[in-house]
Amino acid sequence: MRYKILIIFIPVLLNSCNGQNKDISKNNNQMKIILKNQLEYGVPNYSNPYNYTISDFEAIIPLTKQELKNRGFKFPTDNDFADRINSIFRRVLNSKSDSKYIYVNFLNKCDRDFIYFPNNIYDYFGVFVIKNDNYITESFAIPQLIDYQKKFPDLANGENLLPKTFIYENGEEVSKYFWKDDKNLMQRRQQNIETLVNRNKYLFNDNKASLVWLKFHDEYFLEQLVKTFGYVKDQDLLKWVLDKNLIKIADEDLQEFGKILWTKTCDNNIIVHKEVFDFIAKQDKTTFKNYNLSLRVFAEDFKDDNLSFSEVAKIKALVCYYGTKMTDDNLFSYFFNVRDQKYEEEFKKNNYYNLPDFKEIYELTRKGGISLPGEIE
Repeated sequence: MRYKILIIFIPVLLNSCNGQNKDISKNNNQMKIILKNQLEYGVPNYSNPYNYTISDFEAIIPLTKQELKNRGFKFPTDNDFADRINSIFRRVLNSKSDSKYIYVNFLNKCDRDFIYFPNNIYDYFGVFVIKNDNYITESFAIPQLIDYQKKFPDLANGENLLPKTFIYENGEEVSKYFWKDDKNLMQRRQQNIETLVNRNKYLFNDNKASLVWLKFHDEYFLEQLVKTFGYVKDQDLLKWVLDKNLIKIADEDLQEFGKILWTKTCDNNIIVHKEVFDFIAKQDKTTFKNYNLSLRVFAEDFKDDNLSFSEVAKIKALVCYYGTKMTDDNLFSYFFNVRDQKYEEEFKKNNYYNLPDFKEIYELTRKGGISLPGEIE
């Protein structure tokens, strides 16, 4: 009987291995076709006419997934992954949708169009959410992830024979910048892989070492989690972003600090993050003083030409309310900035934002508050 089971098992195992080998061969062939095209046009830049498509992106999926496996990433369950994506990026994963990916645009969070061009921060910066495998990745050119000269030597040799210029769409002859000529390609490649791994380990494995790495090597990504998407649940991340954005003098400081306090959602809803004020209230005396000063400057000087008066009033109202509630010493520190009748009417029209003691605190500070020593005037 044992021999029969063994005889049956061996063909099944061989068929399974053959199937895996066929998949690997198919992926390599497809990758080779894409890589050949990418090498022909060279490094992405403004004059490079190469059009990155979903085929380019899907060619890197096996590479990114394998790198995560190699580096010990624990792929989350479907439910946990969907919850994290919703919590961090405010995007809902539809399990009934046929779409395998969603694109999260860091430069325009409400734009859902896919961008397959590799990130350059200025024109393109986003990540793809891989729904079937439960991780996130940028779109990369293949040479940004693998040592193509070693893996595909025939294509690397062919790159040496390619013409060094091409005719641009306006008829101008333009020089190509080949991947082989990038002296820092190996270091950039390693950085790309480290970034991929540490983003996923931090967001989905709660890896604190990855957060530390990202603070030193991926600042823009981390800051935008808070300032663009309103992710304020991680207090370690929140403190780091607050410390980097305290208001000093410039209006730009005020606007950037404000991005930590409030978010406008894609359905035009204004959210002021109570969690930020709760966090500030728990800080030591010196840290609280620094944060509180920036809050008070913001409450007094905030304006935004892209928002309606009602939206500005809501932001100032909730900042003043949550700021006042942080400590008894703040009772008369905030609401004196919104004592005008137009604010009073706006607050009343919105039922004092459904906060039970808002009206009481507002009336007290509006009618009885005076400036205390050391307050901003």
